[in-house]
Amino acid sequence: MVEPFSDKTQISAEKCLELDTNENELPLRNDSGSSLSEKLESSSDEAIKTGEKDSVEFAEGGRGWLVVFGCFFISFSTFGMINAYGVFQSYYETVLFTDVQSFKLSVIGSCQPTIMYSFVPFVTPLIHACGVRNTLALGASLMVIGLFGLSTTQAGELWKCYLFQAIMFSLGGSFYYPPIFFSMIEWFKEKRATAIGIASCGVGLGGAVWPLIFKHMLPKVGFHWTVRCIAFIYIPLTLCGVVFIPQRLPERYTHKPDNVSNSTFSLEKVKKLPQTYKAIVKNWFVVGRSKSLLVLLIVNFLGMIGSYPAIFYLDLFATTIGPNNRITPYITMMYSFMGAPGRIIPAMVADKFGRINVLTVCVLLSGALILAMWIPAIKTENMGLFAGFCVVFGFFICPLFSLFPACMGQMFGIKGSEDRLFLFFVTSGPGPLIGTLIAGSFIPTNQQVDKDVIMDSFIKLNIFTAVILIASGLFLLGLRLKISRKLTDFI
Repeated sequence: MVEPFSDKTQISAEKCLELDTNENELPLRNDSGSSLSEKLESSSDEAIKTGEKDSVEFAEGGRGWLVVFGCFFISFSTFGMINAYGVFQSYYETVLFTDVQSFKLSVIGSCQPTIMYSFVPFVTPLIHACGVRNTLALGASLMVIGLFGLSTTQAGELWKCYLFQAIMFSLGGSFYYPPIFFSMIEWFKEKRATAIGIASCGVGLGGAVWPLIFKHMLPKVGFHWTVRCIAFIYIPLTLCGVVFIPQRLPERYTHKPDNVSNSTFSLEKVKKLPQTYKAIVKNWFVVGRSKSLLVLLIVNFLGMIGSYPAIFYLDLFATTIGPNNRITPYITMMYSFMGAPGRIIPAMVADKFGRINVLTVCVLLSGALILAMWIPAIKTENMGLFAGFCVVFGFFICPLFSLFPACMGQMFGIKGSEDRLFLFFVTSGPGPLIGTLIAGSFIPTNQQVDKDVIMDSFIKLNIFTAVILIASGLFLLGLRLKISRKLTDFI
């Protein structure tokens, strides 16, 4: 595919990346003798500073808002449930699997985002080949089956949690989740961060609603019927995504050969899937030559390692210091509820003042808040301070999960967007698993040691997560300053 550079000259996207990243290669020159690589670089930097890389027109809404509505339900039922895993972990550690080490139980929760992120690059070609509605229906079915399977778990049957909750539910989510990023960047440009933020706020609301349902139903009907009722709720809930996502994008707004929004079943594309996957891997090496993209991927990788341990262990910490405190059942809900404004408000600010600017501030603050609020709450066992931390942390950590696609769209445009997002998901995958395995190894089981040792283990967990998040923010700050040292620039 070629992209126009000027009235007289065209240059391939792959060559653009080579020119941008290979400083030793002789630059191509146009008819006037000036360096195309220099013009590409300067125009790219100027695009970042003044607005968007894309100069073409986008729909900016219309039926795109129905896509946002459908994506809201997707985020509510996928990462909304994943963010609620803390209440499952607490129940597993204190009731169902009391003799199992903490890190083995945390693997169940961390496998969910790891599997979902890792499989998205391989699911998206299926969407182009089989149609977005068919793929969504498959994902919704797998998630519902996984929840019904989890509802049969008895004490001593940890394998069922791994099979149904960690694997089957997550595989379903990987089929169900991609439109949140790939559909909305086709419908929005100026309001792209806002649209993604609105859709992603379902994660926060889901993370608040599912723990509330779980905590209130558990003592009344038990674990089996609690999970079973949640599975029944998932049936109409996931149908909303299947119904609302497929909105046909008008032809004048289709700026790339394959659009998620317009995808339908094609036997020819199904037969070409092996070649498609080979092309995807090949394109990773092409887009991966961009140094700016590599920095963003490092930031994302570190952010995933540092964030998920903090999220998963909020409920267990509250249960440890205040098992009978009336605030304890609502800790996960308080954190997750702030995910709604935490995804919308920063996104709206980012559309006005720059996506990287806002993301940098939020990531650095997230790491600093752990040191400034959670560690003092550990030392004083102050539930009020910890509850305040959950609220503030829930707000500032959320842009880490919602602003990256908008940042990449701003910096690089829609051309090659799927390949860059594929790399984004691939680097996201290992982070949650690595982070929770390391952090979970600090936490002993309650039956093995006294409370003071457990408090010390939470301090170790906090230092680990805070340092990783701050390092992630510093990488992002370095990228922002490399692009421009002027704080007023839209970056």
